[in-house]
Amino acid sequence: PFASIAKATLASKHSIISCITDHIRKAVDIVGSDYLEIKHPILFNFHAKLLLSMFNDPEKVDEIMLAKLMPFIENGVKSPMKSFRYSALVVISQLVLTVKLKEEVLNSLCKLLITKLRADTAPASISTLMVVFQQQNVQNLSKNTLKKLLRHDESIDVWKILKDLAERTDTTKFYNVLWAELV
Repeated sequence: PFASIAKATLASKHSIISCITDHIRKAVDIVGSDYLEIKHPILFNFHAKLLLSMFNDPEKVDEIMLAKLMPFIENGVKSPMKSFRYSALVVISQLVLTVKLKEEVLNSLCKLLITKLRADTAPASISTLMVVFQQQNVQNLSKNTLKKLLRHDESIDVWKILKDLAERTDTTKFYNVLWAELV
């Protein structure tokens, strides 16, 4: 049954993913984000599962589909709710693992991850950024975006997070772009 739900997700303008996103927005307005995050995390899981199902067949993922799905991913990354942000980060990771993305899409994903960095999910967001760099061919990022990453407020110790990541995974591609842009 989930395959038919996933198939219908992008079939119309009023798709299931749109309804779930609207439902989350309305629920935040009515009961607040704290209550929603504690009592109904299944909404975020279902939202992520619907988005992930779109990437099951990388051959079917095209620019039109990405244009439809990106606002839903952005919603999650921009959300004040940790669960929603984490689910969006999982979707981004799966997207870059399964689909070869164009440079414009990669740059907008990286910019989104960097500019919407929050202290409570910073390590996960930067880890997702590293997955993007490892799995895709990111050639460059704007200097302003990179400066924003490095100049985050005191609540986010970006250099410590990057150092910890470098001990566990390959961050070479990220540092190559960073040094090429900043030097």
